[in-house]
Amino acid sequence: MRAIQVFTDCEGPLALNDNAFELCREFLKPHGERFFRQVSRFDDYQADIARREGYKAGDTLKLILPFLKAHGVDNTTLREFSAQTLRVVPGAQKVFRFLAGQGFTLHMISTSYRQFAEAAAQRLGFRQDAIFCTEVDLDRYPLSAEEAAELRRLKEAIVGAPKIELPAKAKAFGDLPKKSQEGLALLETIFFEQIPQLAIGILYQEVNPLGGPEKHRVIRESLNRLDAGWQETIYVGDSITDVEALKATAKGGGLAVSFNGNRYAVQAAGFTVIADNAWPLALLAVVFRLWGREGVMEMATPGRAAHSRILALPAATVAPIMNGLAGRNFSLYPSQTADRKEVIKQSQAMRQQLRGQAAGELG
Repeated sequence: MRAIQVFTDCEGPLALNDNAFELCREFLKPHGERFFRQVSRFDDYQADIARREGYKAGDTLKLILPFLKAHGVDNTTLREFSAQTLRVVPGAQKVFRFLAGQGFTLHMISTSYRQFAEAAAQRLGFRQDAIFCTEVDLDRYPLSAEEAAELRRLKEAIVGAPKIELPAKAKAFGDLPKKSQEGLALLETIFFEQIPQLAIGILYQEVNPLGGPEKHRVIRESLNRLDAGWQETIYVGDSITDVEALKATAKGGGLAVSFNGNRYAVQAAGFTVIADNAWPLALLAVVFRLWGREGVMEMATPGRAAHSRILALPAATVAPIMNGLAGRNFSLYPSQTADRKEVIKQSQAMRQQLRGQAAGELG
């Protein structure tokens, strides 16, 4: 039987949280929620539209750190808040322990701060040495009272800036609403000019969020170390930071899965799963191990007989999966589906249903 490497994002496929958003909402009061939305959309613009040199999707987690520091957040706060607020996808604890018991090698690749990734790994049974995430040590960086006050002022400026909106069809700065252009211009000044001039700006040089390119690199290096190929790889993601990894996995012959993903993930993945629990991932994994992408394609394509292959699975393997799927909502679409817009709409609806509208709308 083939040895399969499973690489999965944390927030979305494993956890229902958006940890960075929740940190801002809790500790950057008032208006922490609006602050994070502004910065998140600024991040999406820089990564997907402007394609700013040296910038990557996921750098939001770097941009917000000085503000968290200015509002009293330290390493202990990050660790305790992450553990206390962690919410996992329904069924995820059983699913990933099941996959480990079936011989799948599990890896977590997350843009999340290590404090959150470790809390999720402990809950779900991932080995600590199989976690790849954003390393951050807030306690290393002193912050003067003067700079803390300046950061609080800049936070209010970001909150008060025009709302940043990014239409799906926008390809350039000029395609954006005028108010969005004004908001983006202000945030560019704050993040690329003002904060780098502060002593705390060293954070922007030393913290490197595990964004899209790094996720791709981690998989490639892991496969080389394990002497494994992309054809024996499953990658599960849900957002803009997963695009590079999803595309590389699909191109290499592996199984690239968007799990309740946003439009970025759905457009990059080979298959889209829309589900209210994690058990479909177990089904896809065991089918892929035995019959490759062709087997998964049969499951995803109306009119093609896949049930005989599922029934051919060993009873000890298929019984827990079928029990887990019983009474649950589960849809599977291949990338070639005719109505991609409708799939994106359904996927984002389930994303918001499970994670809440506030977190589900983020990139």
